[in-house]
Amino acid sequence: MSKFSRNLSLVSGLTALSRILGLFRDILFFSFFGSSAVAAAFILAFTLPNLFRRMLGEGTLSSAFIPVYAENLQSQGLTMANRILNQVLSRLGLLLLLLSLIVCLLSWLGWQTWLTDEKWKSGAFLNAIVFPYVLFICMSAVLVGALNTHRSFFAGAFSPIILNLSMIGSMIIGKWGLRAEGMELATSLCVGVVVGGLLQLSLPWIQLRSQKGWNWNFDLRNSEQLGKIKTLFWVGALGAAVAQVNVLVSRVLAYSLDDQGALPYLFLSARLIELPLGVFAIALSTVLFPELARSSGLADTKGFENHFARGFRLTLSVTLPAAIGLGLLAEPILSVLFQYGLFAGDDVDQAARVLMVSVIALPFYALSAFIVKAFHARKQMKPPLFAAIASFVINLVLCLSLMGEYGVMGLAWANVGAAFAQLVFLLWQLKEIPLLHYLKPRPFFVLGGVLSSLVMGIAIFFLRSSFETEDSRIGDLWTLCLLIPVGLLIHFLVLVAFGFPEAKGAASKLRLVLGKFFG
Repeated sequence: MSKFSRNLSLVSGLTALSRILGLFRDILFFSFFGSSAVAAAFILAFTLPNLFRRMLGEGTLSSAFIPVYAENLQSQGLTMANRILNQVLSRLGLLLLLLSLIVCLLSWLGWQTWLTDEKWKSGAFLNAIVFPYVLFICMSAVLVGALNTHRSFFAGAFSPIILNLSMIGSMIIGKWGLRAEGMELATSLCVGVVVGGLLQLSLPWIQLRSQKGWNWNFDLRNSEQLGKIKTLFWVGALGAAVAQVNVLVSRVLAYSLDDQGALPYLFLSARLIELPLGVFAIALSTVLFPELARSSGLADTKGFENHFARGFRLTLSVTLPAAIGLGLLAEPILSVLFQYGLFAGDDVDQAARVLMVSVIALPFYALSAFIVKAFHARKQMKPPLFAAIASFVINLVLCLSLMGEYGVMGLAWANVGAAFAQLVFLLWQLKEIPLLHYLKPRPFFVLGGVLSSLVMGIAIFFLRSSFETEDSRIGDLWTLCLLIPVGLLIHFLVLVAFGFPEAKGAASKLRLVLGKFFG
């Protein structure tokens, strides 16, 4: 197995475990809270630190930091690279500490004095508790970026597992240990998030110290390398801020609807979309981004194009069939996974309607995220910024136009339209690869990926129509156990028929294994 395959398997495997735990976390959450006002208040409160996490930590700052760190690691050695790391961490820590104090104070005052509506007061109270999470997770993301540059991917991939375990533990302790309900249980969950963030920071901190001899030093000195990071970061941060405000606007508008289940349904759809998005698409970007940055730094145009084409076709071939499968099997998936406790059958029906629309955006999100990484690897921060602005404007206009008549369904369609527009804009701005080039048989294999997904979708549709099961959770489980493997097999065989490189490689290895097994 190649080093790329090993790293991808490690990241994908740990990410899959994280998503499974995240799924269990969500099952517990909706079982304990249902689609209640308290559930919506926690989701809104948790959205704000996640906005800053993606803007300052895992997204833009890492994308600005990794190319400069990698370049100096190669040219000047580990000592200089660690000095840059300390300069970034020192400034980031101060900024986030100040930000956390301000946001927590404003949220607390809003809960105590300014806000009168009970649901907005609840959101402000929970946000005052949970927001410090951003301090730990953003600093952790920078340390993970340094480890990824050293081709050490364990800490970054294991980090979400820590958070999920902490949140699961806090809900179990709160519900069954402290007998908490409603806002008290949500408060326990917020504390679990903050504790999880502290543990997430500890893991890469310890690993970087033990493996690479890094020592923390508070360093506010300026340097040429820090100047490069700042230049890349502020343009990229604005783009990431716009993208995350996009999410925040959708959730605030959903929270403002009279339907108290609107935000939980929208959030649940997003969580299910993140399952394939995180297990493979984001894992692929994590592994390929240092390679793209390294190729760009060495002016290796051919290497950069090969890595980009590989990432593009793999992302499409995973997320498109995942979107079709999630859409066609929305009701049985939601029934099997979430119809427990306070999350009832009517909630499943409503959430399924939202999910069937939301999944259309999955391949658009995944491909956009990968293309943004390609721009960042080349230190081109402006195209993702303009794409994010276009997406935000379209999303806001569509949300305001559709939510009045269609409610949460209008918000879901608005998200789809914005995601599609962002992808088209990014593809257009990637001047190195003309749009028509993607339609050629090689190296992107777009036609093969699309046709194999459509064939799979048609097969699942007709099989489900002709396959009758009892109307129960057991019947839905049986449906999923039959149709998901069949769909995956059909998709894989059609990819092999189209000569898809990774599918052909997997088929060859499978034949060798079977040949040895059967003599």
